[in-house]
Order: sequence, then C-alpha cells, then structure tokens
Amino acid sequence: MHTTPNHELPSFSGYLRKVFHFRKTVASLHDGRQDPDISPQTVFLALFHGFVFRLSSFLQLQADLARPQLQHCTEAPRAFGDDVLRYSLASFALEPLEQMLVNINRRLKRNKALDPGRVQGRVVAALDGIEVLRSFSRCCEFCLQRRVVSQDEQGQSVEQIQYYHRLVGCQVVSSPVKPILALEWVRPDEGEDTAALRLLRRLPELYGSRFFDILLLDSLYAQTPVLQRAEEIGWDLVITLKQESRTLYQDAQGLFQGRAPNDQLTEKHGNNVVEAQLWQAEDLPFTEEHPRPMRVVRSEERKTEWHYRQGKRVAETKSEKWVWITTLEAKTFSIRLVRQLGHDRWRLENNAWCDLTKHWALKHGFLHACKHRPQRRDAEGQLQPLPNNGLQAVTLVLCIAFVLCSAFARLHSKLFRRYRLSMREVSRQLYRSLWTLQPPIRAPGG
Repeated sequence: MHTTPNHELPSFSGYLRKVFHFRKTVASLHDGRQDPDISPQTVFLALFHGFVFRLSSFLQLQADLARPQLQHCTEAPRAFGDDVLRYSLASFALEPLEQMLVNINRRLKRNKALDPGRVQGRVVAALDGIEVLRSFSRCCEFCLQRRVVSQDEQGQSVEQIQYYHRLVGCQVVSSPVKPILALEWVRPDEGEDTAALRLLRRLPELYGSRFFDILLLDSLYAQTPVLQRAEEIGWDLVITLKQESRTLYQDAQGLFQGRAPNDQLTEKHGNNVVEAQLWQAEDLPFTEEHPRPMRVVRSEERKTEWHYRQGKRVAETKSEKWVWITTLEAKTFSIRLVRQLGHDRWRLENNAWCDLTKHWALKHGFLHACKHRPQRRDAEGQLQPLPNNGLQAVTLVLCIAFVLCSAFARLHSKLFRRYRLSMREVSRQLYRSLWTLQPPIRAPGG
C-alpha cells in the first residue's frame, strides 16, 4: 500500500534555523518578570509551536507541555502550565517581537520569495482593518466602546455597552507567500482611519520606502492625508470608491453616462463565468483641497455561478458595480490590470483575516483583560501592574507562525507541491511527527 510521505518537525526547525536564524533571534525576546524559572524564550517557543500545530487554547498547549517531546522542542526545564504562559505574555516586550516579524519579512524579500506574482514588476500590498474580539462583560484599558441595542428574554429592547478591539494590518498579496508586514491597534477615542495613517507612517521606518510598490485600500482610506503620505513615500494606490456623494465619484459617473465601454472581458473560473464592461477616465482631481489628478475605473460585472438548490444544480446570476481610483499610469497598467488589482484587495480578507480567524484562532481573545501580570513600584513606591501587552503579544506571535509556516510549505516543501496538501494538513503532519521524536534521557531529578 502506497503511503504519502509526511513532514517532519526536525525538517521544519532546521529550515527556520538555516534560513531565518530563528533560535538566534528568539534569544533577544524578554518580558517583565524578575528571574523567572521558565525563560521568555521558552514561553515564546511554546506559544509559537502551539500556533504551528493549530492548537486552539492555552489549556490544550498546557496538556502537551506535560510531555517531554514538546518540552525538548521549547527548551523547557520542566512542564509548566497556562498560568506561566499568561503571566509572561501579559508583560511581553512588543518591540522585539515586531522586529522579529520585520526581519523574517526582510529575509523573504532578500531571498526573492516576494518576486513571483509581481504585477508589471511591482510588489503589491493591501491594508485593511478587522475586529478581533468583542465582549459585554470583560474590558481593559485599551478597549473601544460602543452602545448596542439588543433584546432581553422578555423581548424588550435593552441598550448595553459593548467592548471590542480592532486592528489595522498590512500584507503583501501579490506573492505565493503573503507575509503580514505590520499591525496597528485602534486606540480608544479614535477611528480606524487614524490607526491606518499611523501604520502608513511606521511602515517605511520598519521596511524602507520600496519594500512594496502598490498599495490597495478600501474606501474608508480615500482621504487626503493618506494620498499625501503615499505620494511622499512613492507608493502607487488603488482605492475602492463607494461614497456616491463624493464629487470625484459624481464627476466620473457623469463622464461614463451614455458612453460605450472602453473594454469588455469574459472570465471563467471553473464552471462560473464573469462578464465585465470597463470604463475609465483620467486626470480627475481628487478634491478641491487636494487636486491630485486621479484615474477612475468603473466595472459593471455579471457573475453566473452554479449552486445546488433542493438537490438540483441551478445557475444564479448577480450584477455588481465597482469603482476604483488609482495613481497608476494607463500606459503601464491597463484598465484590466487595475480591475484585477482592485479585486485583489480581497486577498487580504481571504488569505489573512479569514484564514487567521477560521484556522489560527485570531479571535479567541487570548489574554484580554488579564489581571495576573507582573508588578513594578511606581515613583511613590507603590506596586502597580505592568501594562497588559498580552493580546498584542499573542497576535504578533500568531503572525510570525503564520508567515513561517507559509514560507516553509510554499518555498521549501516538495511534499506540499507534489501532493497538493493544504496548510492545515502540513500542520497536522508536523504535530503528529512531534510525538515520534525520542526525547533526551534526563538524569533523575533533572
């Protein structure tokens, strides 16, 4: 009987050590504890492997840490529980974790891992936000608040305060490996657009101005400060435009009205068919205050998809209208390419946020409102708990695991390409191989 070869954990660890100098980078991590028995490096490695294996909770990770195989992989001197994980991660230093993510992404670009999929020779990134968690009872000093109307058991309308967290992330979407570049959390009393602008300011500081060339944005970010920032750095933009009240939108609609389309196309995706009519207009001012000439592209699309309804296969057709504004030159980027780039923004939704939510426990709410954390004396000599970095630290570790697992499978693994494995199956194989390892024999009491 023919069996498919499996991925082995030593191969994964060797790849990280050889390509990314992983263990050397881990040595720079630290937390706020004093002389801990379990080092911050061990805590990181435990959580990192937990995400690699797709473990869904600290309790599941705690159960596996009781076995010598995982203790050996994480360099743990003994078994430890979720209380150690929480106490350490709640005070984990965020800057070394972020720098670790940056160094990994820089190594990927240096090794030309981001070259496949370039659009006209340019690397494409997308920026968007996501709500990570929500709660009516648990809150922390960094929570956002909103009032939500719901119904009680008697059917009466009740208004409650809901606490939640949102973040803005930037991801390369043009390459097979789609690394998450950086995250910015939305702070209390500010909007998502403010956090996005702060992230746009930080990205060149982290990576330099030419790490990517084209940035895809949602309509929320169609604002003058965003365009000015992109112009300063040298990024080209493709922005989805939804606000029909905008002067730019109305000007473009007036030009397209009653005019034959500039282009038409038909795409087939399996049995599904997309028919699109495309228009474009050039040199329209963005706003009166910022009259940067913009190119506007409009697409009217008919999508025919086949679905099973009551046991029968039927075709369903729906119509969509899209408008994008862009700074890309028409000579280099055709109207079809702009449409493709406009739709590529959804890769951030599908390949990052949806994947991380469904398969990587992004919205689990790790360490939200954690009160069990180290303390320090303030200027008056009173013991005060350190700021709770737990949620941000866990999310950064998750992003590191996400990028490295993707790089291992898509760039290094022959089995992944030959047998067309899913990323989840690669994680399962690595997890199963953990228990086949022979842990080192320890001396009694060691």
